[in-house]
Amino acid sequence: MKRIYKWRGFILGLLALGLFITPAAPLQYGSTTTAAVLLISGILLRVFARRTIGEHTRGLVHAAPALVTTGTYSLMRHPLYVSNTLIGSGAILFHLGFELWALPFLAVLFSLEFALSKAEDRFLESTFQDEWKNWKARTWAFLPNPRNFRPTPQPRSFFQSLWADRSTWLWVFLLIFVLYGKKVFLGA
Repeated sequence: MKRIYKWRGFILGLLALGLFITPAAPLQYGSTTTAAVLLISGILLRVFARRTIGEHTRGLVHAAPALVTTGTYSLMRHPLYVSNTLIGSGAILFHLGFELWALPFLAVLFSLEFALSKAEDRFLESTFQDEWKNWKARTWAFLPNPRNFRPTPQPRSFFQSLWADRSTWLWVFLLIFVLYGKKVFLGA
């Protein structure tokens, strides 16, 4: 887990570079709309997850001083990985549309996020044991279980959550800006 966790940004960067050097599909209403919905959904999910989780998974350090089981984490175990998948899928579909070229990129993205989530489960299980097993028994990994919602006692504000992920937003904005610029201005 430590190796894949440490290199996750580099792997995603290689995926983004591969996406950039792949020829873009023309702007298409269906794929562009789908991409926008995925991006917005991923961004909102990430902000709401950050309202709950706090600071204990930042940077290269993988630590969990407490098992977070409220807010977004009462609905699903891996909202940040799901948000990454939604945002990445949105960028892929925006650039490549519903073309076959999109499938390898989506497969790599889904595989990476799935591997990270499974490694995260192993880490949390070894750290929190029975508490994690009880949470896992009632909380689905990737889909929300609305019957399970428990509010967070003192969540961060929406804007504090946005600020906490400022480096993520910079990279997301840069990726979309570069892909859009390549598509529109270079006609690629």
